[in-house]
Amino acid sequence: MRSQGEDTEGYPNAVLTLQPAWAQIFTGETVTLSCEVEGGSDGREEAGCSDQYSSKYGDSCTISKAQYNHSGVYWCESASGQERSNAVNLTVSLLTVVSCSRQYDEGCPKAVLTLQPAWAQIFIGETVTLSCEVEGGSDGWRFKQYRGRREEVGCSDQYSRRYGDSCTISKARYHHSGVYWCESASGQEHSNAVTLTVSNKRVILQTPPQPVIEGDSLTLRCRVRDGYTATWIRFYKDNKELQSRAGTEQSLDHVSKSNEGSYKCRVWWRTRSSSYDGVSAEVRVSVRELPKAVLTSSPQWGELYTGETVTLSCGVEGGFTGCQYLWYKSSQGGTVQIRGTTGARYTLSPVTQSHSGQYQCEAQRGDPPRSSQRSDPVILTVSVGRPKAALTREPAGEIFEGDTVTLSCVVEGGSGGWRYLWYKDRQGAPVYQTDSSSGTGAGYTISAAALSHSGEYWCGAGRGRNTFYSQYSDPIWVNVTALFSRVTLTASPGATVKEGEALNLTCEAAVNKPPRPQLHYTIVRDGEPVTNSTDSALYSIASTEKSHTGSYTCAVESQGVKKSSQELHIEVQKSWLWIIAALSVSLGLIIFIPITLLLFYRYKTKGFLFIAAKSRRPADQTPAQPSRGTELSGLGQEPGNSTTFNIESVYAEVKPNQQNKAVHVTDTPSTSSGDEILYSVIDLKNAKPAKPRPKRDCGVLYSAVLVKTPEVKEEGPQG
Repeated sequence: MRSQGEDTEGYPNAVLTLQPAWAQIFTGETVTLSCEVEGGSDGREEAGCSDQYSSKYGDSCTISKAQYNHSGVYWCESASGQERSNAVNLTVSLLTVVSCSRQYDEGCPKAVLTLQPAWAQIFIGETVTLSCEVEGGSDGWRFKQYRGRREEVGCSDQYSRRYGDSCTISKARYHHSGVYWCESASGQEHSNAVTLTVSNKRVILQTPPQPVIEGDSLTLRCRVRDGYTATWIRFYKDNKELQSRAGTEQSLDHVSKSNEGSYKCRVWWRTRSSSYDGVSAEVRVSVRELPKAVLTSSPQWGELYTGETVTLSCGVEGGFTGCQYLWYKSSQGGTVQIRGTTGARYTLSPVTQSHSGQYQCEAQRGDPPRSSQRSDPVILTVSVGRPKAALTREPAGEIFEGDTVTLSCVVEGGSGGWRYLWYKDRQGAPVYQTDSSSGTGAGYTISAAALSHSGEYWCGAGRGRNTFYSQYSDPIWVNVTALFSRVTLTASPGATVKEGEALNLTCEAAVNKPPRPQLHYTIVRDGEPVTNSTDSALYSIASTEKSHTGSYTCAVESQGVKKSSQELHIEVQKSWLWIIAALSVSLGLIIFIPITLLLFYRYKTKGFLFIAAKSRRPADQTPAQPSRGTELSGLGQEPGNSTTFNIESVYAEVKPNQQNKAVHVTDTPSTSSGDEILYSVIDLKNAKPAKPRPKRDCGVLYSAVLVKTPEVKEEGPQG
């Protein structure tokens, strides 16, 4: 399928049809072009079905959501281009609904675009005038044209001249073909659309702009270019002859849907030398049903109260513009026409009970006037007085901190459109919304109740431009109970401890809400948290240090509620035990070092050290038998006279006997053995009698002497 702005001739065995069978459609509508070919449509060219809004199914092309660029002449042709179907002129116009309530407070600018002469088809070189008639004046309005798949400013070339609200195209050219409309400066308002076709063919069939409304009259005119006068004309509808006549026009009165179809004409004419005949291109005539008026109310409340305002607006679908409006009211006494108003809007302010009833409207145009279908009714009910708001609360029981509370307001008997208002503590004092509360529509929600939300609440409602208010609701009391009344922090054993001592800090909260909610504890020292837990309220320090000194607080949190204890100052002091221990060690060192030096000095000067020995009793010796003494020799005895000892016992002291010059060894500690211990008298003698040794001073007291018993090898005393 192809499209262009010019008609094509030829009558092949292919037929192109539209479904629905309207040559003029409106933007957004859907149309299907079908190419029916004897023997099948394989190989047929369909370049006209190629954009995002077009889809091909077999031998059909469906255009959904039609746009301006879909306007044009369509046909289908064979792959060779030698065979073509009939041509169909499709026009896509703006869909306009004349409804003024959303656009202007006063008046309704209804723009109507007309052609003069009123033919949608003209020859090249002819003149046509487009007129944009706007109620209230056309200042700021401009002509627009859609051709060649793009939108352009109309009435802007050398062949066009604008005079006020009209544009005259003289010596029309082929590029003047297209869809025309006029629009406001803002581009938000449009007139009806008109398709103009400029042809260079020998014969054309002229029709009024499409579509034609049911009940209107339709005139078809067959013309020959260059001013030749037709001698005979034959009109066809859907390739069937309608009438043959000598005149150039065919008129149809009170058209209906049955008159819709494709029309063409065949004409005969003469020159001085010969006779000719020719056939026009087909022109699709679209017949629209009588449009129906659309009635709306603003505001759209079925139930009104005395003192409110309502505006009724009447509109008509596209193709039925330039109207005046008739208004009707039905009540128990019947339906009557409302006199004194012919505009598109009817305002009642303020309404009374007498305005209750059923309203309708219709549009009229033309001379004699033709009326649209009457609108569906809008029912208005007006009640006396002001409605009262009703307030409820959820939950209805006890409310604790952190709970969610919802207040709901509804106007009893109201029909909608209410804006709800919220008050606290006194009527007329609005509730200020915060992060934890918000009023949306008929509900006011406190997402996290606080003690400050306690109080008395009311609601009311208002609606309309000049606000009409309801009565206040009855009050509702909201009492918020503390989730936990106090938080305390205690220290054990106390707030003052010594370094190294243990310290336990316990956080406690008195919870009022059953069942007990889960609590989250945080203990803070000097602004920094030291513990953060939902499991335990105890903070333990096994061994305190000076760094644990500081100000402690405890915070408890649950359900968005957080409370803190008072500060508790913990003091960690130095411990005196450590000082005493350090002094003791120092004093011990002071005493030990001189004694050690003294002993070392005596050892150097005296040259010997006394050792006491304990002999182990032989296994076969009885307790009655005295043990023989074990000789102890000084460190300075000569070699060969020494005795080997196995020392096992520790003795407290060794004393010399002044009489016999022997040493007495006393065993002060008790023995762990069951054996009886026998101590012998120890003689101190010189190994070499010939050379007397100097007298030894044995008056030294030793704190401990380690003696091991010698392996049994005894010698008797000499001399």
